[in-house]
Amino acid sequence: MIGRSLLPAFANARDTLQAHHEGGRALLSTIGSIHDGERYRLKDREKALVFEKLATSAPCSRKWIAEQTGIRPTTVSWAVKELIEERFVTAVAAVEGDRPGRPAVLLQLEFNRLVAVSMYVQARELRTALINLAEEIVAEHIEPLAPDTDNREFLQACVRSFAVIGRHVPAGAEILGIALSLVGTVASGNNTWVSAARWRNIRALDFGLLSEQLGLPVTISRMQDSELEYLVQKNLAYQQKDVLFVHWGFGIGAAYAHGGAVMGSTIGRFCEIGHTRLSLDHGKPCQCGAVGCLETEAALWAIRAEIAEDIRGSLTDERELGRTMRCPEIADHPAITRATHNVMLALLNIHQIFYPDVIVIAGPFTENEVVFGRLCRFLRSQLPDYARDQVEIRAVTADFRGCARGSVYRFFRSRLKQLLTLRATAN
Repeated sequence: MIGRSLLPAFANARDTLQAHHEGGRALLSTIGSIHDGERYRLKDREKALVFEKLATSAPCSRKWIAEQTGIRPTTVSWAVKELIEERFVTAVAAVEGDRPGRPAVLLQLEFNRLVAVSMYVQARELRTALINLAEEIVAEHIEPLAPDTDNREFLQACVRSFAVIGRHVPAGAEILGIALSLVGTVASGNNTWVSAARWRNIRALDFGLLSEQLGLPVTISRMQDSELEYLVQKNLAYQQKDVLFVHWGFGIGAAYAHGGAVMGSTIGRFCEIGHTRLSLDHGKPCQCGAVGCLETEAALWAIRAEIAEDIRGSLTDERELGRTMRCPEIADHPAITRATHNVMLALLNIHQIFYPDVIVIAGPFTENEVVFGRLCRFLRSQLPDYARDQVEIRAVTADFRGCARGSVYRFFRSRLKQLLTLRATAN
């Protein structure tokens, strides 16, 4: 809650969400309920529960799974047999039990059995990651994108990136598809990237072309939506709350989830906080073609020339910049102070529209505890009394790459729902 001490609150928020980001297996921890919400057979749900227990535990025995889940040992054995046949499970050891008899066989899940490819843009780069079931990044590749990149060149970058990543696909793995997290206007319903201020030559890019060329399903979504999808999946409490996610970095964007569902629009844009206007008459030109947008005063692309002499290292790699931004004195740089002031007002205004329970801010600027503290104090002073103590404000580090994982969840869920049905009849 923002009424508490700000600096400890910042540290706790950053540490908690970063730990989830690096090591969590939130997707697998909820697989047992993958059939919920539709008609299903009890034995299918039981197979899913066996899978979940294997996915979230150290190597374990059939007996232990039966004891932990309350599922009949015969059903557990049938489920494990099928998972072995489907190459999801392998035996790793045999251990002596408490009583004389046949040793118990320890089983473990093969997380590389299913993989998906995640592509996302950062600054003017296309980043590609190969993600396995444990949400581990198996391999990564970075492809630079020039400001004048057009449709054909972007698709070529995708094909090159996939070729590089493809060399690292584990033996026997099934590639489920490619998920792209993009900026600008993203019409995910028809797989079309309508436009992006960052690359003005990209217009109505149909990713059906990429799907045809590579022979794999391709989905697209707004980057902020994928990042928020990841956070909601990682934090079960967020599935019952209204959550506003704000990315403040090279550009500025936001996403909003109501009761665990990420909201969107039919035209491919939503929560465009970075392109709300500060002025119509004397504002600076924005990359989007308009004048006076918030990004012109607060986005990294707009202020990097002003801060270049005072900040060492890359100004396009948000993760590297985030580490540099941790120096407290940087908060008093005139460009950073001005940017912070404008983001303060934008956050207050968007809060008054959505009244979220939680505000999560990602990006290099809030790596700086002074900057984050100023944002929190401002909101605390300006929010109405009835809302002030109801809002939780958190920051995640610039290392946060929620879109890399959040965008591929749908592939894993869909495939596991197909596979986690019990074929056998357990007596």
